Amino acid sequence: MIAATISIERVGYAVVQDLGRPGLAKLGISANGAGDQVSARLANILVGNDEASALIEVISSEIVFATDADLLISVTGAARTVFIDDLPHCTHETLVVTAGSRVVIPGSDYGQRSYIGLNGQLQGNRILESVSPDNFLEFGQRLISGTKLQVQSNFGSEAIGSDFPVFRFSAPHETYSKMFHLTATIGPDITRLKKGEQIFEQDFEVLPQSDHVGMRLIGTGLDLGVTSEILSRGVPIGAVEVPPSGELIILLRGRLVTAGYPVVAVLTKGSIDKVSQARPGDHISISVIDMAKAQSELQEVESKIASTKTRVGNAFKSRGWEALLSY
Repeated sequence: MIAATISIERVGYAVVQDLGRPGLAKLGISANGAGDQVSARLANILVGNDEASALIEVISSEIVFATDADLLISVTGAARTVFIDDLPHCTHETLVVTAGSRVVIPGSDYGQRSYIGLNGQLQGNRILESVSPDNFLEFGQRLISGTKLQVQSNFGSEAIGSDFPVFRFSAPHETYSKMFHLTATIGPDITRLKKGEQIFEQDFEVLPQSDHVGMRLIGTGLDLGVTSEILSRGVPIGAVEVPPSGELIILLRGRLVTAGYPVVAVLTKGSIDKVSQARPGDHISISVIDMAKAQSELQEVESKIASTKTRVGNAFKSRGWEALLSY
């Protein structure tokens, strides 16, 4: 195993990230983790890592870095091009970066979250077995110019060899625009709206006040027919709330585990990943589907991820790269 050092030369906003801390809501701990979990999982799969491994999440900005050792990397999410020593490469593929090379990943005009998978173990401090940033725990590692990251990897060792073939996996990915079409199931408080169909009959604009806790949307004011208070209760990621202002709030992965606004819809799992890519000024529509359709959507996504994982695993094994696989 070799130790590689990644030197960040230029970056806007990026953090060391993973899939977060799911299942700890009963302790009052928010899940957090990568906003677009499917893209993060695929970034790790493409380099042979466990899906939950630490990686780099870049938000609405460019990142430039260099490495002092050979690395196997992938880039998924919003980014559309990767430049390695000024040569353009496709995203959503397995890429080789040789020692001394410079990698430039430009920011995207559409979507906002990109993920950089690095074969091996990206070193970072952990709380509750996760590197994921949490503002309430005052924890997390933001990358700045001059940051140096350590990666422990088997790639580039004598056991691997020195000739690096290029794989073309074409991992599944979304094509983003300024319009996001989401799906949701009906929420428990839909009857508090005078016209429940209002939420499904208009487009909403993403407001700048949005963050990893919740996305704020503005549309034609939603009229709450019932204004009595609601006791705070547990709320899921993806809950769509209507505060007294008549805006919408979509609760994201950094959300508090309880809330007291009416929940009029709950986004499907795939739409939670998708909406995390929306920028301020983008537009969102929400369509209602039943539970069976929501489960079918999820199964389709998971099937594509499993297929990619199988293809990557088989390709690595055919090359004698079993030492690079963590699955």
